[in-house]
Amino acid sequence: MIARAVIRRGGRVLLARSLGASWWFLPGGHVEPDEAVEAALVRELAEELGTDARIDRLLGVVENSYRSDDGAHHELNHVFEVTLAEVEPASRESHLEFRWLPRDELAAADIRPDAIKQMVL
Repeated sequence: MIARAVIRRGGRVLLARSLGASWWFLPGGHVEPDEAVEAALVRELAEELGTDARIDRLLGVVENSYRSDDGAHHELNHVFEVTLAEVEPASRESHLEFRWLPRDELAAADIRPDAIKQMVL
């Protein structure tokens, strides 16, 4: 289970990617055992961006299966609309970078999974 955040500001959406990767994903991360999805998202955003977050509403749940170098994966992404306390959040994770992508560039961007991309367009 994964909790993801759609964070919008001034016609832009905040996206994340692993350093060196060619594709983007929504900020957030894995839900720990016995952790509520919303609590996991607030925790992950604090770890990744060093800021408090307010969850505004659930946008939907996206099921996704894919293969990578380390095998087959199956995930449920809980996607929430979120407001951040910090005006300009910065990455606190050495392996991640964040970028505000203008809305008119979202359709051409490689955002995964694709069903999540459709939610932010």
